Order: sequence, then structure tokens, then C-alpha cells
Amino acid sequence: MPDAIIELDIGAPWEPPGPSLRAARRIRRRLRWLAAVAVLALAGGLLSAAGPSRGLDPLYTVDFQVVQVLAGGGRFVLTRYQAGGQPVIETLAARDGAVLWHRGQGAGEEIVAVTDRIVLIQAERADDEAYDGQLTALDAATGAVRWTRAATRIVGLAGGLVIAEDIAWPTEGRGFDTSFGSPDDAGVALPQLPHHERHVGLAEDSGRAVWTADTPPGAVLSVARTDYRQVSGLSELDGNGVLRVRDVGTGAVARTYRLQLSGPVARHAQGAAGQEIVWPAGAGGADVYDRATGRRLWHRAGTNGYDDPYPCLPGRYCIFGDRRTDVLDAGTGAARWRLDGYLAMLGADDRHLLMYRQVVDQFRPDDLAAFAAGDGATRWRRTGWLLSGREAFGLRSPGYFVWRPIDDTAAVIGRLDAGDGTVDVVGRAGEFYGNPQCLATTGRVACLAIGMLYVWRNP
Repeated sequence: MPDAIIELDIGAPWEPPGPSLRAARRIRRRLRWLAAVAVLALAGGLLSAAGPSRGLDPLYTVDFQVVQVLAGGGRFVLTRYQAGGQPVIETLAARDGAVLWHRGQGAGEEIVAVTDRIVLIQAERADDEAYDGQLTALDAATGAVRWTRAATRIVGLAGGLVIAEDIAWPTEGRGFDTSFGSPDDAGVALPQLPHHERHVGLAEDSGRAVWTADTPPGAVLSVARTDYRQVSGLSELDGNGVLRVRDVGTGAVARTYRLQLSGPVARHAQGAAGQEIVWPAGAGGADVYDRATGRRLWHRAGTNGYDDPYPCLPGRYCIFGDRRTDVLDAGTGAARWRLDGYLAMLGADDRHLLMYRQVVDQFRPDDLAAFAAGDGATRWRRTGWLLSGREAFGLRSPGYFVWRPIDDTAAVIGRLDAGDGTVDVVGRAGEFYGNPQCLATTGRVACLAIGMLYVWRNP
């Protein structure tokens, strides 16, 4: 089970207001390194232990060559640059930062998932005519290759399986079918050209294909997820309205429904309990169907892909607009309540919807609130703490990492309790530039900020 994945975002570095001349010079030096992607190894080694923990100081740090971090099974798996050579993949024991193994990172390779047992690396090369990719599983403890599979791309993880797509028909076209409209028209749902798809469930320890499932041309596959990498369901819908729901453990069709629709489908997704959301090809907006009866319950007219219904609460959908969020009844599509200014969802459970305020040109939200599922009443609100980078992009967790600057260069990291909005301080860093991106594994919290990794005890 993967704990988390974070990557360095260099697109919009945070610069604190009014830094001292000395701090500004340090920032410029670090940003120049990022722009050139040329790193000099620091004297004394890459891993610098902080010694015995004193208060909120990091237990250890890894200097600013780090560009990606994943966590799982009590380990941190890093991608970092090194002086005069290719990037490397390096795995550390989260407890003390000891290097367990490292290997070179080849061209086109990317770490895509980490579990307690394996590290998955995707290698890709695509052109206009074909796709060539390979999925490789390394032993998480030693770095030894456990298995490889050619012409395969990862879809996600499910229990002890790696769900992947085999590129069994590499020359089939997968572009959009422009006979249904222009790709430049955001209000039109375009289907892909008809093509075959083959998905497999691979045993993560051996790469053995536990199951194989083919989707024929004309049917559209949908993948349901609980978070970034965890796959909770697979289903396919064809132009005759036949919806087949597959078991992710076996690949077998577990349930079949018949929706009262006909014609090509652009896409579809699992909706609220017992429902399916369907975007007909060429049409604007989405239709919500009852799976059991096949009847269309209601239609949501849409103008772009950002105001589609999303099942955010039990028996409710959310519409995330430009200025507000509308919460709709799942049975009728009628608005139940709305939130002005809070435009993005961080998480939800049976009782609360956790949102953050997002306004034009505000890249890092610092206004979070929880609203009652029934009527939208404010349960708590927390301001002054910024979400760490990856938290603002849909991760689901009982707690969320936040941070705030305390002077020109220093910052504190905290964990926000989604239940009551309180923040427990995790640690402090003296030189903290850019928007940190944080994750946790057994007993440890790590934050990546402009190429440097800081590690503290997990409180």
C-alpha cells in the first residue's frame, strides 16, 4: 500500500516578502540551480544528519538535488540529480536516512508507485505511430529487479495487484473523433476513436498476470479511484447502454446493467450510490442514470469540463464553479446549498465537506473550512496556514499537511486535523524556500522544498 507521492513543482516558487539581502542571494542561488538542472555535490556528502533531535529541528535532511519523493513501507524513495552524471533513484530508511540502495535513472523512466514490497518504474517512449513502454518492479528493500513487462503502462494499484494496460494494439489510433465537434469547443464531449483495450491485474511481487480483460471498440472504460493510485473499480459502457462492472481482484464482470441510452459515449464515471454519470458524445453536459432501472434521472447542462457533477457526499453531487460550489441532490439534481468563494474540495466524509477558498491568481490556498453535509453550516474554519503542494490536488487523508512562514527564510510544518480544524506542529526548518510538498510513512514526515528534503518524527 503506497503512502504518498510528491514531486517538486518549480513553476511558481514562493518568495517571502522583503527578504534580507543575504536570504535573497541564497534564494537566487538555489533557483539558478533549478533552472540549469546542474547540481554540484556538496562537500561532506549528500546526506547530512542533523544529530539528536532538538525540539522542532529536522532529524535529518537530504540536500537540494531531490526532485521527487515517494514513501511506503517505512522507506523514502527519491529521484535526485548528481554532479556530472545521470539522475539516480535512491531509497532511504525513513527512520534514520540510511541509504538502502540506489540505481541510475534511465531516459524516459519515472517512479510511478511504491508499496511495502516494490518500487514501480515506468519507461515510456511515444511517437505519432506507436507506443513503446515498459513497467519494471524493483524490490523495495534491495533494489533488485523483480519483474518487467514490455508495452505496458500502469493504471493503479488494488490490494496486492498492479492494474495495468497492455498496449496490445499499438498502431490503433486513439485521437478524438472530431466528427462530433471541434476539440477547441470546451462545451462538447468528444469520444476517442474506436479502439481495443486490454487491462491486466499483475501480482505485485512476481508480475504474473492474475487476470486479463479486453474492452472492444465502441465500449468506453472508466476507472474509479479512492486516491491518486488506488483503483477501486473498473467498468465499461457501450453505445447500447450496457454497463459492465468488473471486480478489480479477478477482472471478471461482477454486475451488468442496462441504461436507457443509445449512441456513442464520450466518457462515464461511477456516481453517487447506485448511479452512473454519462457524457454522451457530442452533447453538452452530463446525464445521471439510476443503474438498477436504467432510467435517466436528470441532466446537468455544462459549458466546460470543470462544472460537471462530482459525487462529493452521500446522496449529493458538487458542482465546482468559477465563484461558488453548488451541492446538488443526487436523485433530482436540485441545489440543496451552496458555498460562495470556496471552489475546491480537499476531502469529505459522511458528515463534512472539507473545502478551501480559491480566488484568481492565488496559487496556494490558506483558507480552509469544513461544512456540514446536510445543510452546509460551517463546522470550523482555519486561516493563516497554507496547504502543502500535493494536498491541494485531491488527496484524501484523515489529516492534511500545512505550513506557514515565520520569518524571511524559516517555516513551520503542521498537520491539520480534518475533524476539528486544529493544527499540530510537526517541525521547523530554518531555510525553507518554495511551496513544500509533504508526505508521511511509518514514524516519519518528510517535506520537499526547492530540492531539499526535511524529515521529522511523525507526531
